[in-house]
Parts: sequence; C-alpha cells; structure tokens
Amino acid sequence: MNLQSEDGAATGTYAFAKAIRTEEVRQHLTEQNEPPALSLDERGMILDCSKSFRTLFGFRRSDLVWQHVSTLFPQFAGVELIQAGQANSLLSYLCRCGKRYQAKNRQGDIFPINLSFVRIEYKGKGILRLIVHPLASGECDGIA
Repeated sequence: MNLQSEDGAATGTYAFAKAIRTEEVRQHLTEQNEPPALSLDERGMILDCSKSFRTLFGFRRSDLVWQHVSTLFPQFAGVELIQAGQANSLLSYLCRCGKRYQAKNRQGDIFPINLSFVRIEYKGKGILRLIVHPLASGECDGIA
C-alpha cells in the first residue's frame, strides 16, 4: 500500500496517526514545561491547578478545588488577595522582591517557595493565577 503521494507527503491513515502522535507529544511537552500554578477566585478559593502543581504538592485536583489557598500557603490566612478589584499591591510587590513563602504539601511537609501572580479577567470575573517557583535546597536559608 502506498502511503505517500507523488510529492512525498504522507496520506490517509498514516497522516492521521502522525497528526495525533504529534499532538500527543506537544501536549506532553506542554504539561512537562508548564509551571506549578493555581487559579483562584477573588476570595482565595482554588478553582483549578496545573498538573505540575499536583505533582509538586502531591494532591489530586479534586482535593484542592474549593479549598482556600491558605490550606497550602499558611501565610495567606486572612489576607485579601484582591483589593478594590486589583491584585493586592503589597503581595505583588513582595513577590517581585523575591520574598520566600512557605508551602505545605499533602504530607504536611513545609518547603520554601517564591510566588508570582497575575489577575486575569475571565467572563467578567477576576481570577488570580498564582505561579509557584520551588526553591533549590541551597536557596532555603532565611525563610521570611
């Protein structure tokens, strides 16, 4: 069976299988390279998390959705993440300055991280995207 046309292009079932495989590889690479991140509503409730976040923290998505962000980051208990419709300016500043935060994984272990976040408008509602930057073991001294 000839799977190539006269110009050498793949045809038929082979082309379809190749396209699917290419998409699978692209999706796998995207998942591997996406940063650990959470999507939060304006009250700090977790709406979603990336696969890399679930791997880093040891949770299933269903364990996290509708939990308050302070479950994972104790320093955010009682902190308004959104103020006057904008991301909390003090938190934003501290994140840009490289402040170290404490994160708690599923086993209850505490480890240092840096955070960055951005407020995104989606369907008329504000969503906060919180991106986690785990610190290497040599960077763990002096957790603020």
